[in-house]
Amino acid sequence: MSNTHSAFIGLMQRARNVKRWPLMAQFQEEMLSTHIYEASMVAHMLGAIAADVFGEEVNPDRVAAMAVFHEGSEIAGMSDIPSPVKYHDPETTAAIKKLERRFEGMLIQTLPETLRKRYQPLIEQNKDDIHVRLAKAADVLCAYLKCDYELSKSNSEFANAMQEMEVQLETYRGRFKAVDYFCQVFLEDAKGTLDEQTRALDWVEHANDIHLKDG
Repeated sequence: MSNTHSAFIGLMQRARNVKRWPLMAQFQEEMLSTHIYEASMVAHMLGAIAADVFGEEVNPDRVAAMAVFHEGSEIAGMSDIPSPVKYHDPETTAAIKKLERRFEGMLIQTLPETLRKRYQPLIEQNKDDIHVRLAKAADVLCAYLKCDYELSKSNSEFANAMQEMEVQLETYRGRFKAVDYFCQVFLEDAKGTLDEQTRALDWVEHANDIHLKDG
């Protein structure tokens, strides 16, 4: 076994230092590490819906793994490039995509050689793979929820971004039954307050009973 040192984990942990939506004022700043966690959770659910509700050949764990590593280029050094910059024109987009691939390759190169084969498809992702596509849908869902949250705090900075996310989300709902199911079952409650999200549980009634008795 090689004793070569690897910076891979250290680089992955730097997601906590990368700010999302860097050009926009935020009511609550979002770091890349938070986004990755949320996207991975939603991605696993999308995979589970595809497999368990619709009987599709999808592995939820692999969808989640794709979401864990889907921002590899940002972690390796590119940070979060705002959409108005990234998609300013075809030449700019192509140049940034090329840089993303280069940084993904750099991240893979930090791994011990015996581990590169396993992680390479998780970092240099095949966009035609259903697991990657569902992970991307999770990415959009989380961005949509972020925009909705900021708008709920009267932050109009996110108005245009929300319009963009609505268009993208509608497209994913049309392409993937799992995304449409997720939106029908989970999306509205994901926007709610803690009291709204737990209203079907018994804790409120129990708490009131205890307080009335104590009083």
